Amino acid sequence: MSKNIKIYINNKLYLAQKDQTILDVALKNKIEIPHLCKHPDLDIKGNCRTCIVEVKGLGLVTSCSTEVTEGMQVKTESPAVKRARKMNLELIFAAHIEKCETCVYSDNCLILKYAEKYDLNISHFEDRKKNYPIWQFGDAIQFDASKCIDCRNCVEVCKLRQTCDFYEIADRNIETVVKPKGSPNVGTGLDLSNSVDALGNDINKFDCTYCGQCIVHCPVGAISGVPHWQQVNKLLEGKSAKGGSASGGKVLVAQIAPSIRVSIGEEFNQPPGKIVTGQLAASIKKVGFDYAFDVNMGADLTTYEEARELVHWLTSGKKRPMFTSCCPAWVKFVEFNYPEFISHLTSTNSPIMCSGPVLKTYFADYLKKDPRDIVNVMIAPCTAKKHEAGLAKHTIDLGWCIERLDLPNVACICKDRSKLKGVRVPAVDYVLTTREYAHLLHRHKIDLPKLKPIELDKPLGTYSGAAAIYGASGGVMESALRSADYFLRVLDETGSLDSILKGENYQLKKKKYSNISQSRIKFEEVRGQQGIKSAQVKVGGRQLKVAIANGLGNARKILEDLKAGKVKYDYVEVMACPGGCIGGGGQPVPTNATIRASRAAALYNIDENLPIRTAHENPSVLEIYQKYFHGEECLIEDVLHSKFKTQNREGYTVV
Repeated sequence: MSKNIKIYINNKLYLAQKDQTILDVALKNKIEIPHLCKHPDLDIKGNCRTCIVEVKGLGLVTSCSTEVTEGMQVKTESPAVKRARKMNLELIFAAHIEKCETCVYSDNCLILKYAEKYDLNISHFEDRKKNYPIWQFGDAIQFDASKCIDCRNCVEVCKLRQTCDFYEIADRNIETVVKPKGSPNVGTGLDLSNSVDALGNDINKFDCTYCGQCIVHCPVGAISGVPHWQQVNKLLEGKSAKGGSASGGKVLVAQIAPSIRVSIGEEFNQPPGKIVTGQLAASIKKVGFDYAFDVNMGADLTTYEEARELVHWLTSGKKRPMFTSCCPAWVKFVEFNYPEFISHLTSTNSPIMCSGPVLKTYFADYLKKDPRDIVNVMIAPCTAKKHEAGLAKHTIDLGWCIERLDLPNVACICKDRSKLKGVRVPAVDYVLTTREYAHLLHRHKIDLPKLKPIELDKPLGTYSGAAAIYGASGGVMESALRSADYFLRVLDETGSLDSILKGENYQLKKKKYSNISQSRIKFEEVRGQQGIKSAQVKVGGRQLKVAIANGLGNARKILEDLKAGKVKYDYVEVMACPGGCIGGGGQPVPTNATIRASRAAALYNIDENLPIRTAHENPSVLEIYQKYFHGEECLIEDVLHSKFKTQNREGYTVV
């Protein structure tokens, strides 16, 4: 055990460890020192210089980069510190145009907090970035260069952690600008002729996977998801103005993703991992939506199909491994960088793209509504879901649905079928990130923790524990393994999976099918926050070698090892974000390893306490397979599956 180091902060003795910095010790002991660019996921850079302290014998130093020494005497509030801190913070405001009215960070903005606490004159220096552009990456992410304070966190997380290398530091003679690599598709108005870009500014060599890790590592909200909250708010306000009736007879539906319920509380001063499912349901109704559903039901559909696909993969001799595909940023990473592995991606749609089509068909028929009159708003932890929702393959052919699906009420409403051929309806209309939805609640003065919890709506609110753990790294795989274990037992006992297609559950007949009733629930080997995990697991009497990666840098390591023949796996789960969806690009800021662990623990707690813990026991799922799909595999494939292909890199544009 290392020897304690004695240091004095503001004349009080504290014990520290070797290699700790002054800021580490201060934060551990709840001594506030303002800081912006420090993030525990990243290397220390000291670029923002807001964490200035005074050390006897050294003068003013950045506390984030100065390691403690025996007997060190530190002042955090000396006159010299106060002058330097105020000057540095006011200079930062000169590099950050305030756009608080439309900024989803404004409710918990760190630099606004500092401005108030330290009595800053935020207009002391002229705004030097007032003519800087907003860069947009596809339909998912915006980078407002006029708000960037040049901390370079985005550069590091993108290049070193995610290995996407989409950002660069461009030289503009007397100053630098952080920007996406290469040239935009339209002009910026900036002189970037000296751009530090060794690859010649060819936009076809660069693109973004939309993982959003640059967003959750940006301390000032310069990078964000392409906003959808304004459009959603307009729909809600229009409904309110009409006395509770949505414009044009629209039905407004909101669905919450698995990890939202254990993270959104942080936007309302709740501790990480606080479970607020009931309050979320109440908030959805209070803000004006007609229905509050759970994407967890969609996650159970994904699990059911992924497990069925895994069984096929294992029994057909198909080349392994099978990769999960419910993370759109991971899929885009493969499509860009490793097209040889596209055929290894499971074709099963992600939870939001399983629940979306069901909502626009099965639920539309239940309501006796035209699917075009249902507005589906997804509340997700992920910025890449904004891109996924906009893909043409995730639209529903209304004419096909009426012809192929048993939708008598929709068929009655949509009478002129000849005009419906080729009419496509988006499965998901809008995607709000966790932060966006919290911002929407703040704008409507809804205090989430104070709401009385209510149940989510049926029939799309019933879910299993397997769905709840989707938000944690390893959760998708564990959920699929639970059902694959059952499916394999059914196959061994009956010689067929026809009963699975028909939504039958043999576990309800335990006396006759004794082996089936022994299905396994927990697969703790695949849990944990490590970047790469591998394990041998027994599933349905078979030994499988599996791997789990979170973070695209770790995914790249697995792919390179597979290419080199260094490893062999049967099944691999990949999530683009550290820790999985609990660390997604749309989650509350800050997000770090400790916070991610608390969120994950809460999801497993939900799983442990639910009466149903497998997708194949969810009565809503079984009902859909029985009454909606009628055991027709081709129908299931059309609605719940999709294909992937090599993608061209699109670069970025200027808004």
